[in-house]
Amino acid sequence: MPGLLLLKGRYRSDGRERSEMLRLPAARTALLLVDVYYNDQERGDWGDPADPFVAHFQRLEDSIALSLAAARKAGLPVLYAMNSAPRVALERSAFGAHFARSWSADGAPDAFIRAFAEGGVDNREYCGGRSAPLKIPPSLAPREGEPYIRKHVYSAFFDSRLDTALRNLGVSALVCAGLWANVCMAATALDALYRNYTVIWLRDGTLAGESGEGVETLENTARWIAWFEEVIGYTVTAAEFAVACEAAGMGV
Repeated sequence: MPGLLLLKGRYRSDGRERSEMLRLPAARTALLLVDVYYNDQERGDWGDPADPFVAHFQRLEDSIALSLAAARKAGLPVLYAMNSAPRVALERSAFGAHFARSWSADGAPDAFIRAFAEGGVDNREYCGGRSAPLKIPPSLAPREGEPYIRKHVYSAFFDSRLDTALRNLGVSALVCAGLWANVCMAATALDALYRNYTVIWLRDGTLAGESGEGVETLENTARWIAWFEEVIGYTVTAAEFAVACEAAGMGV
């Protein structure tokens, strides 16, 4: 039986970084990966290698892969929450309209659906699109039996099966990584907190985009991590999480 995850969780109070030793039962702690698919779905990679920001994506992938391998080895539940396009008339929703205004070049109301339609799904329930599901880096790909939750707004909890899956697994603490810190990660973390989960981010396992530009910057990521630490929960590094998983897997 896995033991305790001992993590030095960083948080903020009165504008200062502080820490607390967390003692999380491994059997009740899950790794949740949010939107860990490639940035460039047409190419099936993080983007043009000449783009200086692609290196940030690669470091992100490496950090998450380290954590993923450690969580699996320790026997922690691993869950995925990924964008999708269900047939719920998103193109007629306030969310769909705002997404089109903020994120779509043409401003079309079906922008979200076009962005996240995928193949291999039941077309009666989801809007089909590409010939295959969303492309995920091989190092981060889900394994058989790991819950894959399709979401359709920023929060992975809204109108999804995520909370049910977590409760069935007996999970009370979530270690989260993925994209984007200022959008889906933030919305998911808030909803997790409201549902009484302890929430931990891998601070080297996420990135934040500049508003309106979609450009990843380390400065903006740091600001969002500081916001999370003050408003929602704790952060640790991927390496710290991996060490804790190894110890917990040995029953420590």
